[in-house]
Amino acid sequence: MKKDNLAPSIAGPGKLASYNNAFELYEYIFETMPWWNPGSITREEAWALANYVLKLNGTRPEGLTLTTTNGYAIPVHRAVTLPGKEWPGVLVLTGVLVLAAVGMVLQARSKHTAGTAVLPKPNFIHHLHPPSIPLLQSRFRYTLGAGGISVFLCLVLLVTGILEMYFYIPSAEHAATSVEVIATLVPFGNLIRNLHYWSAQLLVIVMTIHLIRVVLTGAYAKPRRFNFLLGVILLVFILLLDFTGYILRWDEGIRWALVVGTNLLKTIPWIGEGVYQFVMGGPEAGPATLTRFYAWHIFGLTIGVAILVGWHAFRVRRDGGIAVPPPEKREDKTRITRFELLRREVLAMVITGIVLLLISVLIPAPIEQPLQETGLDTSDSRAPWFFLWVQQLLKYGDPFFWGVLIPLIVVLVLGLLPYVLPKAKAEELGRWFPRGNRLAQVLVVLIILAITVLTVLANLPIIQ
Repeated sequence: MKKDNLAPSIAGPGKLASYNNAFELYEYIFETMPWWNPGSITREEAWALANYVLKLNGTRPEGLTLTTTNGYAIPVHRAVTLPGKEWPGVLVLTGVLVLAAVGMVLQARSKHTAGTAVLPKPNFIHHLHPPSIPLLQSRFRYTLGAGGISVFLCLVLLVTGILEMYFYIPSAEHAATSVEVIATLVPFGNLIRNLHYWSAQLLVIVMTIHLIRVVLTGAYAKPRRFNFLLGVILLVFILLLDFTGYILRWDEGIRWALVVGTNLLKTIPWIGEGVYQFVMGGPEAGPATLTRFYAWHIFGLTIGVAILVGWHAFRVRRDGGIAVPPPEKREDKTRITRFELLRREVLAMVITGIVLLLISVLIPAPIEQPLQETGLDTSDSRAPWFFLWVQQLLKYGDPFFWGVLIPLIVVLVLGLLPYVLPKAKAEELGRWFPRGNRLAQVLVVLIILAITVLTVLANLPIIQ
């Protein structure tokens, strides 16, 4: 064989200089091999060859199955060490939370058996709660614990988001790769990312349940109606925070949200183009958009949510705490102290933490290949699950009417409920389904039912 026909060396210093990561190497192999019939090998064979080449160069991570997503995080010029298994730490943390929950339950039973004890001096956290509240209205089957759980999920989001900021790179070239680095190479990074993602999804669900509970118990009447409006605005901010965090992945899975979802802003009469450029950072989606959304997510919306959460909690205390009937109309005048109330809230948070950990371990947060172009066809793309109903509405006609005006009307209807519809009578408060605000109950149930049906319809093509 002539020297000119020898295959080039694929191992050794500088031999893979044309490739930055394992995916680029895999892509070259898949498209060009074998030389006599380029592109005839399968993707599995291409990955097997890429693994072999990395092994020859001593840069193949042991114990990692390379895929089209994590391949971007694996360099070809240097060896990386995979972090240890996460499950021992998760198991220990879950065990601690379970023991804490059991201990709190046993402690409460022992105090109940022993009788009334001397109350300690309240601290700052205690002072955020009223001195006492009626027993009947403090039960979980009435409050559902949604308010306290929402605050807990906000704290989880804040802590995990700060940890992710140390590794996330807000640029179009490196965003998706940095997310995969967090999930693949950072110790407990996969757990942190999953906790961040699933706490955001649970927060939307829990806050929606909280809003429904307030309406179905008539607990928004004056003086609480302004705080109810604050709650509706806070839910909108949370949805936008979730949406911007979704965009920050900058992978193929965000295509609908980036192209179709944001283009709805352009349909607003007179001011649409200006609003679009203000939000997106330019006349079209591109690298500047990611920087703008990062700023919105970290500063604009996060600071806004923090202010609204504090304001909402302050108004709960100022407006008299949980809605209850007048003293002379109460069936049971027994009350619990702020200490017992806080204990119940912490117990609900601990149980929520256990559930959140289990979900985060069993169901990984989604991530796809990095986004290559921002203007391609979006027919096969989907909106985030909480905006699937809007995606379905867009199939019915004018994008401004169905995609902007109808969601805006839904928000306005919810916010104005306490101001325009009949309210529950004072003696009806503190229980489910009071007669006085039956119209508001029916209206909210119909809205939630319509959103649910539209969401299911948006999923039908995928189910089929």
